[in-house]
Amino acid sequence: MHSSDEGIAIIDPGYTSSFRAVLRFVEEDTLGQIDWVILTHHHIDHAGAAFALCQATGARLAVHRDDAPYLQRGRPRNRMTLWGMAERLPARLASYVVSTAPGEPRLLEDGDVIAGLRVVHGPGHTPGSICLYSESQSALFLGDVLNNERGIRTPPWTVNHSHRRARLAPQRLEGLRFEQAYFGHGTSILAGADQRVLVFLTHRRLVPAHATGQS
Repeated sequence: MHSSDEGIAIIDPGYTSSFRAVLRFVEEDTLGQIDWVILTHHHIDHAGAAFALCQATGARLAVHRDDAPYLQRGRPRNRMTLWGMAERLPARLASYVVSTAPGEPRLLEDGDVIAGLRVVHGPGHTPGSICLYSESQSALFLGDVLNNERGIRTPPWTVNHSHRRARLAPQRLEGLRFEQAYFGHGTSILAGADQRVLVFLTHRRLVPAHATGQS
């Protein structure tokens, strides 16, 4: 969740089964009216509860333009990664790992500002993967552009739309200053986060990536 003078936003509410827990959190903490549900990307572990949450609260959905088609019926096919294989499951099983959301979301572009958050487009994990940057609160919400499960790193090729672009995406973060970093997967960093990310980026430049054959 992120709160600013421009409204309250829920970022990546999670799996479909997370809906009631997110709604209960909002109600118990008397956070007020939710204005936006913002997705860093379309995968169901981030986006599954988004539409139900919008319906329950009146919030508007926002997603990068390049990921919006993946939330609609007749969505493009993902490449044959873990997500692409999920789409080939029988429809009833696929509904647990593939999310669709009727309606017209706000389509985000790199550099847009929404609820006090600046959009930083970092395609690769999905075509429309973004980070959300709050200069006023010195915080960065990274979605899956980076994770921090076993140290800071990019997601593995098995979950990326384009592994080559996913490895390049974190370079978009250079020059940003943020004390706090919140990852889609892994432990948040609450002090000196930009320096930790800079160390990762510097190391990545010094140690060339091994060829994987993945694009």
